[in-house]
Amino acid sequence: MAARRALVVDDSKSARAFLTRILERYELAVDSVETAEQAIDYLTSQRPDVIFMDHLMPGMDGFQAVQSIKNNPRTATIPIMMYTSQEGELYLSQARALGAIGVLPKQIKHADVSKVLEQLHLLGEVTPEVELAGAEAEPVALDTVPPLDTTSERRGPMRPKAPPLPQDLRLVIEAMLAHHMLDVRRFIVENLENNADRIVSDVRLMVQDQTPPAADFPPREQPTDWRLWLAVAGLVAAFLFGLQWSKQRGDSDALSAQLEKTQQQLGETQQNLLALQPADAAAAAAAASAAASAPAPLNDVVAEPTAAGHAISMMEPVPFGETPLAGARLEHISGLLTRLATQGSRGVVQIRSIPGRFCTVTNAGGAPVLASDVLLYSKCEQAGNPRDDNGSASQRQSVAFANMVSTARQNSGGKIDVQISAGNSDEVVTPYPAVSDTLTAGEWNRVAAANNRVEVHWQPAH
Repeated sequence: MAARRALVVDDSKSARAFLTRILERYELAVDSVETAEQAIDYLTSQRPDVIFMDHLMPGMDGFQAVQSIKNNPRTATIPIMMYTSQEGELYLSQARALGAIGVLPKQIKHADVSKVLEQLHLLGEVTPEVELAGAEAEPVALDTVPPLDTTSERRGPMRPKAPPLPQDLRLVIEAMLAHHMLDVRRFIVENLENNADRIVSDVRLMVQDQTPPAADFPPREQPTDWRLWLAVAGLVAAFLFGLQWSKQRGDSDALSAQLEKTQQQLGETQQNLLALQPADAAAAAAAASAAASAPAPLNDVVAEPTAAGHAISMMEPVPFGETPLAGARLEHISGLLTRLATQGSRGVVQIRSIPGRFCTVTNAGGAPVLASDVLLYSKCEQAGNPRDDNGSASQRQSVAFANMVSTARQNSGGKIDVQISAGNSDEVVTPYPAVSDTLTAGEWNRVAAANNRVEVHWQPAH
């Protein structure tokens, strides 16, 4: 029988290794890649039985990868399970609408994986032939039970040397020991869980019974072991708090890294614009003039106290390939909405995503990527924006952004109206260079990066 195979797509090395160990315990051969583009290249020559797909990855994200795989007739029937820290009914419905069968959390349990594999009929079945041969035994059990050594067994000084066991009998004994150890491990785990439930129940009953004694009666003597139960309850609460803190710390670090990356890309874009050739001096002057009259950077406005009684306009560029209403833009807009709601402001916040027209080529996976800086502009396969050309609202905003806007509307009590719209590529803050035989893709894309932006306008109500 052909080996069942799974593909894990995640840019986190530790997350790939963790899920791989779980899947290998169910006798699945596991391949892993770091990006969605590598996964699409992999599927050109391989066909796994199931794909576990992360959502947030550099370049193409998980939703785009699912859509690309489902649009290809060769790979459309492969089941895809989203494996991500994203959660919520809205995210689950979007994932299923694109073709995913469900969503697994990053804090995954063995039982979750077992249910998914059972649903896909990928769980191995132990047959009598497998028990005799010992070839299909549980990998975890066989790793914990060393094979019988019939030639160099540890014997006491008075124990006679026994002849080696026959090969068939040795394999049968190894299989029996392996299954026995598996049953013992399951028994221990079940007993630990039962004891933990019993301890929690006893602590809860003890806390409920702690009522003050009546004035007419002497105080009742407390049990001698109440301090022990209280200590156990404290340890359990501290452990749960530590897990929650660790998860929040990881999410915070990821957001900080994404913000730092965006700021670095913005700085590189500004340096490239300043390094234009003398022949492009007129275009550079026009860009500087447009930048002087452009709205203020979004993060600068959020960092300063917002003048809720005055109209505000702000802007932030969006790196190529990223979702406009996500990442650093989401954090800054959330800070602005929170500040307005705290001040009790009333008015309309208009959020517009405006695409830049990038010079792109098609990679081996069929996805558009930025052309090389030295490539002539006339050699570009397309001048546009893949997210804008797609025309889907889900391509312009993340699930987290939609949830944030909904929460902001509720917290303001209807005082703040958030309107989201999309501009067109003709609305530029930096004019594109004139097309010529010597124009390069790098010169064009530096201007496109400045025009690919998100604008936020606050108009207070009078």
